[in-house]
Amino acid sequence: MQHTLTFTKDKIKYVSKPFDFEAMCIINDAHNDEKKNGPLNICRDALDYLFEGTEATQDIIDSIDISVRSKMCIKLWSFYVEALSSKNE
Repeated sequence: MQHTLTFTKDKIKYVSKPFDFEAMCIINDAHNDEKKNGPLNICRDALDYLFEGTEATQDIIDSIDISVRSKMCIKLWSFYVEALSSKNE
């Protein structure tokens, strides 16, 4: 199953690249960093990574409302947990 993130800004829908091993590694590295805690801090870089090369430029991503960004980070965290869980089955 391919997990992606989406958001709408100025009536345009933006879709991320599919969650992949690289995104998982970015989250894992942040999760192991004692200076970062909470899904928003842990998933911030992976969120940016997943929109690299899409129509959502960094300016657009940076202008996303914090509540929308937080929801995407929590969703991204759930993708990460699901991927970890499936590896252990």
